[in-house]
Formats: sequence, C-alpha cells, structure tokens
Amino acid sequence: MSNQTLSAQKVQSTTSASAANMRIALKLVANESFSFAAQAEMNSSAFAAIKSCSLADSIGLSAIVLEIDVSSLDDTSAPANQAISFSDYLAQAIVHIEQQQSVLLSHPAMPYRLLMMPAIVAAKHRCHPHAYLTGMGDDSNAKTATSKALSQAKRAHISPIQVDATHCNSYKDKFAELITLVGNIAARSMPETPANLTADSSTYWFSEMHQSRVACFNITEGAHHHAAVLVQGTELAQAKSMLDEKRIFIPLSADNLQAFKLQLTDLHAQLDSIKSQSDNIMTLMLTQLEKFANNNALSAVIMANSAAAAFTEAEAMLLAVETALNNNTTELDYKTPSGSCLHTLSQQKNAHSGVCFVYPGVGTVYPQMFAQLPSYFPTLFSQLEREGDVKAMLQAESVYAENAKVSDMSLDKLAIAGVGVSYILTKILTQHFAIKPNFAMGYSMGEASMWASLDVWKTPHNMIEATQTNSIFTTDISGRLDCVRQAWQLNHDEDIVWNSFVVRAEPSIIEAALSDYPRAYLAIVQGDTCVLAGCEQSCKALLKQIGKRGIAANRVTAMHTQPAMLIRDNVQTFYQQPLHDQAVLDAQAAQIQFMSAASTIPVSVTSEAIADSIADTFCHPLNFTELVNNTRKQGASLFVEIGADRQTSTLIDKIARTTEAPNTVMNSACQAIATNAKGGDDLTALLKCIAQLVAHNVPLSLNYLTDGLTNFLTTQLMSAQKSQTAMSQSNSQLASQLEGEQS
Repeated sequence: MSNQTLSAQKVQSTTSASAANMRIALKLVANESFSFAAQAEMNSSAFAAIKSCSLADSIGLSAIVLEIDVSSLDDTSAPANQAISFSDYLAQAIVHIEQQQSVLLSHPAMPYRLLMMPAIVAAKHRCHPHAYLTGMGDDSNAKTATSKALSQAKRAHISPIQVDATHCNSYKDKFAELITLVGNIAARSMPETPANLTADSSTYWFSEMHQSRVACFNITEGAHHHAAVLVQGTELAQAKSMLDEKRIFIPLSADNLQAFKLQLTDLHAQLDSIKSQSDNIMTLMLTQLEKFANNNALSAVIMANSAAAAFTEAEAMLLAVETALNNNTTELDYKTPSGSCLHTLSQQKNAHSGVCFVYPGVGTVYPQMFAQLPSYFPTLFSQLEREGDVKAMLQAESVYAENAKVSDMSLDKLAIAGVGVSYILTKILTQHFAIKPNFAMGYSMGEASMWASLDVWKTPHNMIEATQTNSIFTTDISGRLDCVRQAWQLNHDEDIVWNSFVVRAEPSIIEAALSDYPRAYLAIVQGDTCVLAGCEQSCKALLKQIGKRGIAANRVTAMHTQPAMLIRDNVQTFYQQPLHDQAVLDAQAAQIQFMSAASTIPVSVTSEAIADSIADTFCHPLNFTELVNNTRKQGASLFVEIGADRQTSTLIDKIARTTEAPNTVMNSACQAIATNAKGGDDLTALLKCIAQLVAHNVPLSLNYLTDGLTNFLTTQLMSAQKSQTAMSQSNSQLASQLEGEQS
C-alpha cells in the first residue's frame, strides 16, 4: 500500500466538479489498529451490524494508492498556512479516484476506515459498497452548497435526509459523523437529524417505492459550507443477532423424560458455573443450538434475560421434571412467564401436524409495532422493497410517526397495515425458520391477510393502492357509511352515530332483543363475548334492556352487518385477484387447508372460490367460535397468531376453555400462541413463539438463530483479538522505552 503525503498547498475545492459524472463507491472496512477501548466513545448502533471485513477481503492491498490519516487534520502544531481542510482531503482523494485508483480514509480512533474507489473498480473487484458518493458542492451559503451537490448528483428534484455535522469542531468528529452515516445507509437505519433527535437511532429508514435512500452530509470549514450527496449501495448490513446476553434461548431435546432430566441436570450445572459471565452464556447457547435435534421425541427451551435468570429457569424446570417422574407420570405441560417451556402431554404429541396460522382482523395495529424487525431481518425487508412499497404496506407515516395515534387512522389504512405486518411475520416464520402450517384461517378481514401472506395471490402489493381508493373501505362501510345510509333510507345530510360494543353475553340473549332495534346488529360471536354494532343509541338501549354492559370500541365499520350485504358483489369483485403460478398453488394446497368463517370445509384454491369466501365472511355476521371449532375438527390443535398484539390468541384460548357442544368431537387439545404482545419486546415475543413451537415438536429450523449468534460471537472475538494485539504492542513499546531509560 502506498502511503502518500499530501502537498502543503491547498487543493482547490473546485477539483470535485470534474467528478460530475462519477459514482464513487464507499465501503467501511475494519481498522486493524483501532483500540476497542474507545468503542464506547462511538456509541453508535449504525456499526453494530456492519460486517468487520478486512481491507484484503474487500479489495487487493496493492490497489490502494493513497491512504489519508484524517487525524493529521487536528494537528495543532502544523503551521496555519499549511493547514489542509477535510474537504481538501476529499478533493485530493477524488483526483486519484478519477484516475481509476482507490483511496483509504482513516483515523486511529475510529473502528472503521472508509474505502473510496470508482464504482467500476468496485465492480471489477466484486466489492459491494455500503454507499455511493454522487455529488459535492461548496459555497458560502449552506443552501447553495446543498443545491450544487444535488445538481451534480442529478438529484436536484428530491429532498434528501440532511445530516448536519456543522456542529463538529474537530475533524475526528467530522469523520466519525461521515462513517456513521455510511453505516446508517448500509443498515437502512434513519440517521439522527434535527427533525428526529428524539427518535430511536435504530428507526427503520423507509424509502419511497423503488427509490434509493439519499442523504446530504454537511460540514463547515471557516466561512465555507460543504455538502456531499450519498446514496445507498449494494452492500446490506448483516442481521443483528436475535440472541445475546439479555435474550437467552437454550434448546434441549431427548428421547424421553428420564434422558431429558440428565441433559437438564448437566445444563443446570453449567449455568451454575457461568451465571455471572455473559460471554460464556452466549458460547453455551451456541453449543446447545448446534447440537439441538428437532426430531427427538421431546424438546424444550430455557429462556431468560440474564445468565443468572437462565440458571433459575433451568432449576425450576428441573424441579418440575423431577416431580413428574416421582409421581410416575410423563405428562407435563410446563411454561413460565420468561418463555421457558416443556410439553410432553400425549394428547398434544401430534401438534406438529396440526399447526394453524391465524390472521387477525383490523384493529390490532398499534404505534411503533415491530419497529425492531428490520435490523434483525434486513434481507427480508430488502426483498420486500424490491417487490413493492414497504412504506405503504406498513402505513409508516401513520404507524411510525412520533406520537402516532392509530385511533386517527381510517379503516383502509388499518387494514393495509394489518395485512402488511401479517405478511412480514409469515415470511419470517416460513422463510427464516422453515415453519410450514397445516391450516390457515382469518378473523374477519384477516381472511384476506391469509391469502395475501401464504403465496396464493400473485401480486398482493398491488392491492394497497386499490384498498386506499375503493369506496368499499373509504365510504361504503366506513367513513360516511353509504351502505348503512341506503339501508336505513337516510338523506345524505342526515348524521349517523355508529359504534360497536363488546359485551359478555350469550348470542341468543342479544338475538332475542334485536327485533326491537332494527338499527342494531349482532356482528360477531367470539367465545364468551359478542360484538354489537349499529346506531349507538339503539345499541345502548338494547344493552340496557338485556341488563348487560358493553365496552365501546369507538370504531366506525359496518362489516358483518346486514347493510354490508348491499355491497357483497362489489367485495367479491374486489377480492377476485390473480393467483400465483400453478406449481406454487399446488404446493400450498397440498400442505395447507385454508379455512373460512363462511364454510365448514376448506376453501378451494381458485380465484372465484376465494373471492366468494371473503365476500361472505366480510358481509355476513362473523361466528369466530364456529370457525375455531370447525378448524379443530379438521385436525388443527396449535393456533399461531400471525399479526400485531394477541387479539385472536386470547379469543381462541377462551373458546377452547368453554364447554363443547354435545356432538362436537375434537381431535386433540387446543392451544393458541401469539407472535407479538403490545408493549413488550418484539424479539422476545417472537422467540417465545418459536420456543413454544420447539416444545411442541413442530418441524422447524433454528439455523437463523445459530448463524446470527455465530456472527455476533465472531465479531466479539475479533474485537478481543484486536484489543489483545493493541495491548501487546503497547506493552512491547513500553518495555523498549524502559530499556532505553535503564541504559
């Protein structure tokens, strides 16, 4: 590597103008001389998922013609007339880059160096950049500098994210801000800006459909403003590990309960010896993941938020196992609030063939839901961005806005966001954990989520805009309630005060009173509760008559009421969507039985049958109790809720506890598992779901957990090795100094 010294004469900033048609590839590479004792000083999550690749891994060492140590900029001993600015350094670097050469910017206090080269050189070396530098501008006016940079980048028509580093006085801090921005771009993490200083630094950086993320990096030097336009590159940050010292997941498996006791006893002893050592608990986790066999007769998981808590969890599970064995039984249904679980009930042994994905309806969306997921599943979100509009899919401007209030969201937005998050969770479970459901069903509009998420509809992304503009969702059953207005024969200027109430009552009690209140409807039956909807005054009067108290939902939707039947054909037409390729449909139909509230038997996988099923579910009163029991009679026993919060999980548990009808025969016990819990940690809730599936011997893969933890430990090991090397070099230098003093 050639380490050239710059001339003391300043390089004019106009040099950058000649790079107008150039895309400069930027890649973060590990700084082997970085002292990781300074890591805490950086305190930036942008680097957490950047793979610590070496310079040799990125590009041949001989390809670097110039290395610039940015720390020299802060050298106060240099004569003022020889001082070279940061922008001058960049201009000098670009001179070499224009000659198809590569340049390295570094600072000894930074964990990464910045490799710069022409995009064509990066392609030649198969080096995927984290970002591209596409424009630079400077002026005495900040706005003009930005305008020049955007013009050079041919992006004058957009408003990029402004990253303001003008507050940085030292060049070390300026360089830190620059590489942090490159890290943010690679991680698709929103940079901290004056507009979002209070936001979580790991907030996902949503972009417009098929548009690259663009940021403008701003610094000042004297009275001059400098702007640089950066756009996202082809290198995506690796996934953060779902497991760490605060998110512990230890699987075990054995052929029988006695053999399991021996394994658990050994694990308990290991945890006892390392319960105060976070590094060792992660190594133990990795060992257990690597040797875990999902095909054994019995499986379990220990979950905890610390090594000490894991020891306590193992101790409690061991006591439960010993108690069962002492009582001469192998029947054990064990679960703790932390997520540790073990199920050996014979009636649940066939749960692996009775997995049912359950898709909730509208109303489960909440602010900041699943905000953590993009950092842990970056390749999935990248895939989704190639397929459609993720920002619209999750209604990001409403759901992830500061002080977001989902109560202000319209029905169409709630529906889109609900389907979007169900779609993403389905891909996580099926693609990353290889879980294949045997059944699927939806609560209300969740039926549409089911068809969209399980690769039946070919272009579900195309339905986003249609949902936002179709009168079904905007004015017919919501908004001004046109179908209700027609059914009640009201004029356009007459007000409708609509509401729905959740009431604990038998359906028959409500049905007996409905004839007295023609503008009130029994919309939903769900276990021990019902949903009464319609004219608010009529609903309140009916509740008073039957002596029941209702909880107002304060949501305007006429789904599942008689007026909705007026638009039944429109709903059927809307949901008659093109289906996936026949090979995909055949595979799904062979694996999954699709259940509907509109039928007691599985729905045929044809466009017409699907549209009819959704339309009937949408417009008729919903009996969720019957849907659950019909699905159980088909063989479902393990219901996994695929959506925000745990709406249907709670309902299914209640339905399972109610007395079954005399002629109803269920094939097995019933259990509901949620993938999410509002107000909790997204990853922990997801891991608890995975743990339950493991304990029920559902076929799945834990490779994603293993790979993530391996990467995490590898990075830690590299950090430790660098720290040890730096310490050895420091000790060696100190020893030679002492020898000099002694001589």
